[in-house]
Amino acid sequence: MDSVIDPDPYIKLVTELGDMRQVVAIDDIRNHQGATLIQRGESVDSAKYDRLAGHQLLRPLDYSLAVEDRVTADRLMLDGKGLLHSEPELEQAIDKRFIQRDLLTPIGTIPLEPQLAFKLTVCRERCVERYQHMLRVALVALYIVSRLRWPADDRQELATAALFQDLGEMHLVPDLFTSRQPLSMAQHRQIYSHPSIAYRFLKPFPNYHPRISEAVHQHHERLDGSGYPNGLSGEEIIPAARVLGAAELLTAVRLERKNNSGRLFSTAEVLKFNADRFGKDIIMPLIESAKRLDGSADKAAPAGSVNKTILQARMKLLNDILQGADGIDVSGDNEMALFIVKQLQRLTGMAQRCGFDLRAPVKLLNIIGDEERALSELDALVREMIYLVQSTAREALRRWVNDETPAQDQAPLTKWLRHVDLTLYSAGFLSH
Repeated sequence: MDSVIDPDPYIKLVTELGDMRQVVAIDDIRNHQGATLIQRGESVDSAKYDRLAGHQLLRPLDYSLAVEDRVTADRLMLDGKGLLHSEPELEQAIDKRFIQRDLLTPIGTIPLEPQLAFKLTVCRERCVERYQHMLRVALVALYIVSRLRWPADDRQELATAALFQDLGEMHLVPDLFTSRQPLSMAQHRQIYSHPSIAYRFLKPFPNYHPRISEAVHQHHERLDGSGYPNGLSGEEIIPAARVLGAAELLTAVRLERKNNSGRLFSTAEVLKFNADRFGKDIIMPLIESAKRLDGSADKAAPAGSVNKTILQARMKLLNDILQGADGIDVSGDNEMALFIVKQLQRLTGMAQRCGFDLRAPVKLLNIIGDEERALSELDALVREMIYLVQSTAREALRRWVNDETPAQDQAPLTKWLRHVDLTLYSAGFLSH
């Protein structure tokens, strides 16, 4: 008898898709012991969920199913065009001269194996926000490489990778992405696994492996070694992955930013701050885009849109954490300690190169006074610094800490990292 396992959340998405349009088994769907769960020719909908859930399948569902009106490259191009039309900021971020030839055409020519077309159809119909996010990233990434004059074949591969990069998230519990409560490290590890899930799915296809699959696998890696899943650095990271990461940064901090409320926000400053993590060559076209967006925001933003009291509280919090890090002992061979100190020193240096000394928050705010643009730049940098310090703490915990170690037996550095993670999580909810 097949042992019971936690059901793959993707099964629920697939069976729900069958409630919307016809999904048919083109092969028998079997569990890993060979027992038939769904016969060839059967329709699949939510009524069949219990037959599939809790089984380890012999092959991924995408190999055994066909869907009516599945996603095509033409559909992807039309959806990209529709997104540009409906989102003025996205269109403004991209030089209009590049839209048809260098952005939409590569999307409209990407190779789609049936299994990937099926998976994209599930994403488009059941995970709309994720699907649109990948389209935004694809458009921004293509804008970057059009400015860098990449060859047409490389642009097509980049577009393909962008539209596949987050498909692994459909195999993770949706609550991981919507929870308003702090996640455990075990839950963070699940999120960090999504590039590897997508990579494993792409690897068997010669059309996608290794160039596209590696770009997907590495799109959360960073030049300074702070990324995941493998902590790659420098030239270990392929250019396409760096482009995807940079495009996702602009998408996340500006194009998908919630609750703007007309307030000033210096997107360009965030991008400058991250130049060393992605490469200045890749970041420069985005800084130009960000300046266009920031210029429009300046005209609409009300006076006093940055709350100086909250900004000062965040800066003090960062300063306290940096001072705490000064006491970390790096005299031995503790890899985790060395990683933390190195990353925090690098982040502090990045801030100083942007003209901000976060170790002197009161002095810095006195110098700036009430100058709105400078406050906006500082606010953006502090928010990004909080995110990156928290990411450093989580990455250290992911790489070197065993979740099963009881709290009372954890090393002082581990306890400090968990405290930093929780404190910065709470700081993220300070309201403007």
